[in-house]
Amino acid sequence: MPKTPETKFVNSLFLTNLIQSQYGESEVKIKAYEIEPASADINDPYARSSMNRILIKYISKENPSDTVITFVAKIKPTEGLLVEQFKKADVFEKEIVLYKSVLPSMVTLIAKLGSVIELAPQLIYSSETPSDLVVLEDLTVRGYSVENQALGLSLEQSKMAVEKLAFFHAASAMMLEENAQVFARFSKGTFHSEYKDRLGYFPDTVGVVAEMAAELGLSGTVAEKLKKLPAKTLQKAIAAFESDIKGFKVLNHGDFWTNNIMFKYQGKELVDAIFVDFQNCVVGSPIIDLVYFLASTPAYDVLQQHKDELVFTYHETLVLLLQKMGYLKSVPSLLELQVELLKHGALQVIYALTVSPFLRTKDAQNTPPMQPTLHSPNQAADVKQVLRAHAPSIVAQIKAYEVIGLLDWGANESKIKGLMSRFQR
Repeated sequence: MPKTPETKFVNSLFLTNLIQSQYGESEVKIKAYEIEPASADINDPYARSSMNRILIKYISKENPSDTVITFVAKIKPTEGLLVEQFKKADVFEKEIVLYKSVLPSMVTLIAKLGSVIELAPQLIYSSETPSDLVVLEDLTVRGYSVENQALGLSLEQSKMAVEKLAFFHAASAMMLEENAQVFARFSKGTFHSEYKDRLGYFPDTVGVVAEMAAELGLSGTVAEKLKKLPAKTLQKAIAAFESDIKGFKVLNHGDFWTNNIMFKYQGKELVDAIFVDFQNCVVGSPIIDLVYFLASTPAYDVLQQHKDELVFTYHETLVLLLQKMGYLKSVPSLLELQVELLKHGALQVIYALTVSPFLRTKDAQNTPPMQPTLHSPNQAADVKQVLRAHAPSIVAQIKAYEVIGLLDWGANESKIKGLMSRFQR
């Protein structure tokens, strides 16, 4: 296929050096190579405009017969609206730091417990200046794949995902205790005051749900509560991202959902999970990853029946790991974690209405830009079409939230304003 501006760096010399440095082979001769954009297939975790697979056929002194290998090249956008967004958010540089130093340090910490646990694909190469290229192993070669985002994860898959997340969080908590400066550049997540001008999608979509309340079959009382939420949506979400649990913080993945979790089976047995796409990592309360995962990833029936079990599984694994690692600070109890989830219940509501339906849809082209780095003022999604498709689940969640008072944050803010205005002079 013709080279794009992003792939113009790929040539026989580059690939020869890549193979020699990665595999230690000599007298490498590239016989053929092909660059293909990541498939838009629902089960392809690399389905982004900046992702390319490189298929290489070569021979070497050590392997005189034709050898075929594949790499995945993640390339910073060089054209279009995303260029400036990536530059402002520093996301590409942050991901390189993750792959080069943070993730290897995490694996080393975990290995002290007696086992080598993989958290991410192996880094093959990254460009230094400019920081515009990351070459990773192709995990599909080792049998890893992602599940169907429209179906969601089974209970077994969901439990493995949150257990592996606990490893990621526990190792990061240890590193934060030893040297918090390691994560200095990971202070801004999806919801941050600097990104407000790129986050309008969230209050706008909450407003659309409120407009559709009658069509969805929601009561007038619930509709009135929903109408009061958009004005406080960003404030509540930013507050959740700035929170911690009595000082306890971790490095969150930041985009922890179905297409960024790859599973491996041996026969019918689920044996491992590995994470990809670390561009949105952020230091904060572990609820950042937990709420996002629960909203977007487990199958609806798993979420309805086993949500508490998944939170318990995560917490039990996290506590055990931190104890074994010798973590000296206070570890949140299960009750404290559950209270934190309720305290920032607004984030659960926001994600249920604005993230869950869209990350569970098969129409990837109709997914709005939910990350600040993907913001495009000209991109439009048929929000109502997707909301209608997921209406039964949205209605069930809204009703459940209404029972436990998680729809009252907009109304409560209005009441406080009303009281203040009554008595101010």
